[in-house]
Amino acid sequence: MPDPVPYKLSISRKVILGVVFTLVMLGMIALVSLISTRRFLATSAAVGEVREVLERSERAQRYFMEMESGVRGFMLSGDDDALIPYEHGQSFIIQELQGLRKLTAQNEEQQERLSRLQVLVGRGFAVHASGIERRREGGAVAAAQYFSNKENRREEDAIFTQIRDELNEIDQAERLHLDELIEQRESIGSVNTSLVLGGTVLTCIALVVAGIVVLRDIAQRKLGEEKLEYERNLLRQIMDTIPDRIFVKDREGCFTRDNAAHRLHLGLETEDGVVKKSDADFFSAELAKRYREDDIAVLGGTKTMVNVEEPGATPDGREIWLETTKVPLMGPDGKAIGIVGVSTDITKRKANEERLRHYAQQLQRSNEELQNFASVASHDLQEPLRKIQAFGDRIRARFSGQLGEQGSDFLARMMDAADRMQTLIQDLLKLSRVTTRALPFERCDLAETVRGVLGDLELKIASTSGRVTAAGLPVIQADPTQMRQLFQNLVANALKFQPPDTRPEVLIAGRTFPNFNGELPDVPAGEPLCEIRVQDNGIGFSQEFAEQIFSPFKRLHARTEFEGSGIGLSVCRKITDRHRGKIVAHSTEGRGATFIVTLPLNQPQSP
Repeated sequence: MPDPVPYKLSISRKVILGVVFTLVMLGMIALVSLISTRRFLATSAAVGEVREVLERSERAQRYFMEMESGVRGFMLSGDDDALIPYEHGQSFIIQELQGLRKLTAQNEEQQERLSRLQVLVGRGFAVHASGIERRREGGAVAAAQYFSNKENRREEDAIFTQIRDELNEIDQAERLHLDELIEQRESIGSVNTSLVLGGTVLTCIALVVAGIVVLRDIAQRKLGEEKLEYERNLLRQIMDTIPDRIFVKDREGCFTRDNAAHRLHLGLETEDGVVKKSDADFFSAELAKRYREDDIAVLGGTKTMVNVEEPGATPDGREIWLETTKVPLMGPDGKAIGIVGVSTDITKRKANEERLRHYAQQLQRSNEELQNFASVASHDLQEPLRKIQAFGDRIRARFSGQLGEQGSDFLARMMDAADRMQTLIQDLLKLSRVTTRALPFERCDLAETVRGVLGDLELKIASTSGRVTAAGLPVIQADPTQMRQLFQNLVANALKFQPPDTRPEVLIAGRTFPNFNGELPDVPAGEPLCEIRVQDNGIGFSQEFAEQIFSPFKRLHARTEFEGSGIGLSVCRKITDRHRGKIVAHSTEGRGATFIVTLPLNQPQSP
């Protein structure tokens, strides 16, 4: 399975995410600020209540002091006006204590202290009331006794001391609570400020990062668009430089893109004249229908069109031949979204193929005529030639004495011409039989073949005192008979074309190598080849005749110098051609010659 394509956010989605993130951050900041503000306000309200408790506690202490002073003033003076602060303070103290109870309703310790304080205050009121009653009934004497009575004074002092202690404890507890509340309020304010500041900073950073990301994406998108436009222009230029006609169609058969060659075929100059049009706008109804049927079959996968040769037509109705390829154009989801087509005008090629077919037929007829000629030469021509030779022999045997010197010379020339004619006919048969009597390719050991050839030429080698050596000859796929004929001709020529009184030296050497440098064009690159060199020390020839010597009956010397018809090397060339090989000659006049035969080690099939 193909690797999954990583998901990439678009610029609009990134902007939306950035806005949502900013709104979320602002909402969180607002929520935190609201909670912190509420806590701050609650703490501030609690601070106000504590301060009110302290104020009421201070007023209660002040009222006790005023009550005590009023009572002492009345005890000394007996004036009822001195009891006015006492009477006012008594009602105020009760109000303050009730207020303290309400303000500290949630504090159990303070409630316990206030309960004890109320009891003490009631006892204090009772003590004051007893002293005031004595003073009114007993006068100054009773007041003096009251002040002189240490036990009464001790009890009174103890009560009022306990009242002040309770009020002080209430005051100290509230002051400690006040300090805690103030510290908590400051902490809440600091935290709130930090959170708001931090959230604001994070939001700003997020906005900056989002802006950078969006700007970067916009820059990348711009670069991508520029690259895409560059690639489009490059694709358009490449398509326009291709001589084949390239076109793209959608599923409905309408053109979406083409190249200059296709527009030239349609007689148009710009792509606008092709886009959104179909074959029906340019060709006949029958041809457009056939094209549409092919498109539908290719889209549906029921037909494959690769290098299909088909008749076509130009928009003006001229008939042509096209080689067409149509393949489905796949979308990102793997479904066919259109057709990509390439067509080439092969009208000239079809005409050339027709001419080649005609030439092949002519060549086949020529080959048949050549085979017929070979058959005639081997039977019909040789039969009268044998009669000439037979009657010539009879004339020489019976009437040689009656012919005279001139008649005998004429008869000898006639017999010599007949012998040459027979040799020519036999050599022509050898040349034609390279093809007509060829055998299938099989495993052929060239070393064994050369040994057989040297055995056949044993007398010739011995008569010339020559020496023939062979080395490095491989095993190949070939026609063994023709390989024997090839070496027979080459070695025989090397022994024949020698200067007088020279001992022939013939070296046959072979090697194998891959066909990497195109030594044999008809053999695939990398296939193994063999090279065979036949080198002699004979008379040689000028290099300008290196190609002519392979022509039939081509001779470089007179018949009186060297025998033969000049057909042997032609047979060698025809044998190497049949084996997809080649033969070349290198020589310098008077310095011997080297014939190089190059053959593939393997043949694709037997001919």
